[in-house]
Amino acid sequence: MESQARIRILSPQVAAQIAAGEVITRPWAVVKELVENALDAGARTITVEIEEGGRGRIRVVDDGCGMTPEEAVLSLERHATSKLRQETDLLNISTLGFRGEALPSIAAVSRLEMITCPPGATGGYRLVAVAGEMEEASPWSAAPGTQVTVSQLFFNTPARRKFLRSRQAEQAFMVEGLRHLALGYPEVHFLLKTPARTLLAAPAAPNLTERVAAILGAEVAAHLRPFNLDGGPLRVAGLLSAPDFSLASNRFQVLLVNRRVVQDRILGAALKEAYQGLLPKGRHPAVIVRLELPPETVDVNVHPAKTEVRFQDSSRIYALLLSALRQGLGGEREEPRYTVTWHPSSLTRAREAGAPAPLPLAGFQARPAPPPQPPPLSPAPVAATPPVLATMSWRFQDLVLIGQFAATYIVAQCPEGLILIDQHAAHERVLYEMLKDAAAPARQPLLFPRVVEVPPAQAGWLQENLEHLAQAGLELEPFGGASFLITAAPPCLAQADLEAAVLETVEALAPLKSATQPQTVQEQARLYLACRGAIKAGQELQREEMLALLQQLDELAVSSHCPHGRPLWRLIPVSEIRQGFRRPQ
Repeated sequence: MESQARIRILSPQVAAQIAAGEVITRPWAVVKELVENALDAGARTITVEIEEGGRGRIRVVDDGCGMTPEEAVLSLERHATSKLRQETDLLNISTLGFRGEALPSIAAVSRLEMITCPPGATGGYRLVAVAGEMEEASPWSAAPGTQVTVSQLFFNTPARRKFLRSRQAEQAFMVEGLRHLALGYPEVHFLLKTPARTLLAAPAAPNLTERVAAILGAEVAAHLRPFNLDGGPLRVAGLLSAPDFSLASNRFQVLLVNRRVVQDRILGAALKEAYQGLLPKGRHPAVIVRLELPPETVDVNVHPAKTEVRFQDSSRIYALLLSALRQGLGGEREEPRYTVTWHPSSLTRAREAGAPAPLPLAGFQARPAPPPQPPPLSPAPVAATPPVLATMSWRFQDLVLIGQFAATYIVAQCPEGLILIDQHAAHERVLYEMLKDAAAPARQPLLFPRVVEVPPAQAGWLQENLEHLAQAGLELEPFGGASFLITAAPPCLAQADLEAAVLETVEALAPLKSATQPQTVQEQARLYLACRGAIKAGQELQREEMLALLQQLDELAVSSHCPHGRPLWRLIPVSEIRQGFRRPQ
């Protein structure tokens, strides 16, 4: 015991592996370091090739400035760099990395081959290192630029290799990471591919908007608006989404500080303040922020992978960023104007002789009333105000329809008073019961399958739960990395944003463990799909649509609350109305 407690100096090989572990945590870390080196070298075309999610092989090819044979050999030595000359340079870093620092870390845990050639040189140079030890070095025929091939990653650190994610998940991290780097360098052509397919193709773009369209999709780019604010030595510019467009996750929120992708709470705080009251709960804006400031006012060495920064004057950064975001949003914070849509011609009961047959709402067709059954396993309904919901003595289809209030509530009349019906909650209950009904068609094949890409951390979960989601009506197939093909969906999503529905469902369900909670996964999937397919608050309805919804509610065993437990309707008694006007009872 005494000998084991004594302090010793680690061997150079073990020390190198520990140092490498601080930076090279997964295949994406290798790609990130090599691509950043290429950008610092002035590359205008960067190609990344991967096999088995980076486990098998990673190759990064660039057309940058290359290295001489002497520089190539030095680049594999610890503490060799072309970026720093003296201590004060640490306070004025304008590059993405220190070329030479990443290469020894990568070489320490892999088999590394590098072929490099400066422009105008008569030939290139090739070297091979295994576990950090140089094995080959010789002249080589090569095009200008640098090509680095990394294979057998973590072969000498099996514990780290054991804890790598699945091929799809590791591949997804690369797609996400390269997208972010591409946002910082629109003028550079990025390409990511496997032996089977191209995962990312981003040709050089003249501006940030076109780059966003290429890597995040034309639909996202179409909803973005530019902003730009100059604050002396500080300048912030970028793109943000209008409040009428939101996403299920915050994965499209990117902060670039002097072109470097970083994680910082300042952006999140400024976004929360700027969009306060403009987005529904659980929805997120798409924002790409490019912050430019003097290098000496930001410390990029807080994190070994340089993904976090520390600002010299964070309060000033926050104020500038918030002002820029509000400028981009413009006058979106105006108070909404509420209106009541009256339908005098609809002051008849739905079943009155001569009334037109109600039209089914999108995604639901009327069926014979189901036999009585116990209430579904869902959260208990929120307590309603008197008279208690269970004492209702009327049918929805016998109500006298008055109109729609605030494009959110259906207003109707019964002998006891006025009835307010939450149109979203009501339609959500209808769709939820439809998805639970095994006799009804649970899903409808898509004529043209659609591609959706989930966050990398959720790709593995989705892969394991494809069958459970199919039971809820949503069929997906793996399409490489974090991409999946939507091949079938519930009819209720015919008019919805299908990709957003999938992202929102996966985001909400990913914490559930499929092995121990398969029924819970299916149940919660039905809840989220019904919510996504239901008519929304703020959506104007025609008279026939409101009548159809009232009739459909009568066909349900449970019509008092939505699947999440919120009250579906509320009665304002005649006595309460009279009391409010101080009229005798």
